[in-house]
Amino acid sequence: MKKSRQRSSLISLDSTNLEIFKSYSSLNNYNKNEFVFQAGSIKKNFYLLLSGRVKLYRVSSQGNEVTQWFCFPGEAFGLSELQSVNKQTIYAQCCEHSEVLAIPLNKFTTFIEQSPEIALKIIEQLSVRLKIAGDTLLNLASDDVKTRLVKLIMRLNMRFGINYKQGMLINMTLTHKEIADMIGACRQTVTSALGELKEAGYIKIIDHHFFIPSLSKFEKLTEPDDPGLKLQSRKKLVTS
Repeated sequence: MKKSRQRSSLISLDSTNLEIFKSYSSLNNYNKNEFVFQAGSIKKNFYLLLSGRVKLYRVSSQGNEVTQWFCFPGEAFGLSELQSVNKQTIYAQCCEHSEVLAIPLNKFTTFIEQSPEIALKIIEQLSVRLKIAGDTLLNLASDDVKTRLVKLIMRLNMRFGINYKQGMLINMTLTHKEIADMIGACRQTVTSALGELKEAGYIKIIDHHFFIPSLSKFEKLTEPDDPGLKLQSRKKLVTS
């Protein structure tokens, strides 16, 4: 499998800045399902993921898990630690074995002053995540599950898509449960919606990766009057 396109990433900085980052940090190894931190714990560190994958999520008052996003190698998380609140409001859980650099908050300001390039990268990542959060709230209020699923796949393609056989291959994998948590749906509904997209030829699954044969046709699925969003007459529209 080819590597995905370059995306906003702290680890893409030159070796000097990366060494500065490491000089302020401690390296921690986490096993699959282990927490880097949990909601309610005291905020202590700012984090950079070196390898693996970390899921950031909240738990609603009804006990439902709501995934905010997944962090991949080179991405920072724990950005909310920069606020004045003393306790975590989210969970950070490893989806696989992960290596994480942690900078104590009392050293973070000094680190930023020495590395303005990294500060800009952090601001860039935070801006992207705020936009994603805003888009997600809007989608939950206005879109059915199928449309939310299509928009999620499009966002994933923007970050992880690579050219493959005249189409686009999303060079990362998610389980149906993880996708459901990201778009506010149940796993069974996501499985059904994915099946309909595959049956209609909008996506294929290659070695557990999404493949989009025609990106232009797939993008049209988000247009309000596009017939592709309407299920075949023998099926009902998938809703949450």
